[in-house]
Amino acid sequence: MELFWQLFEFHHLIVLFFGLLLGIIVGAMPGLTPTMGVALTIPFTFSMGPTEGLVILGGIYCGSVYGGSIPAILFNVPGAPASVATTFDGYPMTQKGEARKALEVSTIASVIGGLIGMSLLLFFAPIVADFSLRFGPSQSFWIAIFGLTVIAAISEGSIMKNLIGGCIGLSLAFIGIHTVTGTARFTFGMESLVGGLHVVSVLIGLFAFPQALKLIESLSSVKDRRPLLYKIKKSSIQSSFSDIVKKPKAITIGSAMGSFIGMIPGAGGNIASILSYNEVKRFSENKKDFGKGNKYGVIASESANNSMVGGSLIPLLTLGIPGSPTAAIFLGGLLIHGIWPGKTLFVDNAPVAYTFIYSMIAAQVLLLFLGLVLIKYFTKLTQIPAYIMAPVILSFSIIGAYTMQNNVFDIYTVVILGIFMFIMDKFKFAPAPIALGFILGPIAEEGLLHGLQVGASQGSIVSYFFTGGINIILYGLVIVTVLLSVFQALKDKRETKTPILKRVAISNFIKLQAVVYLVATIVCLTVIVWIQGSPLEHRIFPQITFGILALLTMMEWCKAMTSGTDERRQLVKKQTLPLIIFVSLISLLTNVIGFYSQVFLLMLAVPFYVVYVQKNTDIKLLKVIAVSICFTLFLYIVFSLIVKVPLPLTTLIF
Repeated sequence: MELFWQLFEFHHLIVLFFGLLLGIIVGAMPGLTPTMGVALTIPFTFSMGPTEGLVILGGIYCGSVYGGSIPAILFNVPGAPASVATTFDGYPMTQKGEARKALEVSTIASVIGGLIGMSLLLFFAPIVADFSLRFGPSQSFWIAIFGLTVIAAISEGSIMKNLIGGCIGLSLAFIGIHTVTGTARFTFGMESLVGGLHVVSVLIGLFAFPQALKLIESLSSVKDRRPLLYKIKKSSIQSSFSDIVKKPKAITIGSAMGSFIGMIPGAGGNIASILSYNEVKRFSENKKDFGKGNKYGVIASESANNSMVGGSLIPLLTLGIPGSPTAAIFLGGLLIHGIWPGKTLFVDNAPVAYTFIYSMIAAQVLLLFLGLVLIKYFTKLTQIPAYIMAPVILSFSIIGAYTMQNNVFDIYTVVILGIFMFIMDKFKFAPAPIALGFILGPIAEEGLLHGLQVGASQGSIVSYFFTGGINIILYGLVIVTVLLSVFQALKDKRETKTPILKRVAISNFIKLQAVVYLVATIVCLTVIVWIQGSPLEHRIFPQITFGILALLTMMEWCKAMTSGTDERRQLVKKQTLPLIIFVSLISLLTNVIGFYSQVFLLMLAVPFYVVYVQKNTDIKLLKVIAVSICFTLFLYIVFSLIVKVPLPLTTLIF
């Protein structure tokens, strides 16, 4: 109790409050992940004592995980990888005018999930840590496969297209150094691809960049030429608490799974939020409402990724094994201050350890009040006009991608993937399955290859993967999920009364979608043959993936060949095509013209285009210029003067 009361010393509370606020800001900026927020703050803790340093790092960790839900709900742009599942229902709620309700339940669910995770850390850390050691390669493999099998269920639209998206994500994850053999693959002789594609760049390219392009495209319609975005319906904090308390299924499943998966080394909040969302949807009576603005989808996702914080610290503090990428950065913060994690931590450094844990619990309570107070300001962001919000999202996309590795290639990744996803969206492909495939693919492949080695050394690979209580439960869940997805697909086909066999029309051979699927099938089969000469460790998982992808694209080709209608459509509206090409080129040339010049050009280009090409005279250009200067100056102060992040600074000579 003496250590508990130390937390309420004034300087500890100030440090905690500042860390939380800074964390929320970091999480709310697309591309600035919790991992990056903690990593950037560590140097500033050198002059602090161990307790104050860990308290501010903990506040940033908690605040940034919660902050990632803000852009996910308001703009369909996950502020952090763990917030991907929040976009599934959070953004549809905003589109229906329920942004305030979504933010309220997100804040409350985040706090409750965080408290459960921290309580588990405080009271059961040693017991849970011993249990986490039982998770080896086979268990990690089955958890990743379980996550991959829910791809077909979590997103709206065609199950077949969702599975194709998942395989595309897996294919992107194969690029670069193989984590098991240490040699490069699928680099095509390009040095930039040796390091692979960074997860933050991929997520920004799949979610943020195409969302900005869609906002630009919306400017061509009359109804969207006035300030966007959505009406905001009234909501009360009391009713939001009631939604969670009266139906606690979502918060219970989310918090339990988040804490459980968080303690598994390497799993992280990505898998926690995805699996929690799927399980809440599975046990819901209104499955069809998910993906269309169901608040319980937001509750499940946010309670899971916040309870993961406490879970990820359990193996870190008790065993020295980080449970998430951010926890790995935390390990560096501990070592810098001369604190060695392990079972002796709570004996040798008890004052620091317990004060830190108590501060993480207090951070959740403080987050509740801070988050609810800020909601009314967050919701006002939806009233920013599209011609301002689009270049803002583009600017944060570029800076978020570049600052992770100070690599211009990450900017190219964002732009190319963003344009690709923008076009794929026209054919009703969702970004979430691609993102999940990219995130979960490496975990599944590493688990498979390590499991094959361990199983071979034990005398039976089959026995290693298919025996043991945890393995049986996990692959049982995989089988159930697959069977339910197949059953749901057959049920939907019966309800729509779609005949299984149709007559093939000769004219369908020249249809755009038929040609694309046929070419994709040929490419997949070519890749399978091409990598046949590679070592087994290099090719086994890619060949399985491309084999499944070839089968899926062939089925879609058959479907296109038997379809009675041609789905060829205008990919991009002609009115905004020049502007989309211009902003894409400006984004690609960031390293040439300089980041701040690029920001200023984007901020001016979109509204000027609307005024002079779309003939919208309602926009005040002097006001636009002033806003552009202020925003560019704000970014310069934050990133170059305060955070001091290296950026492409070549200035454009007019």
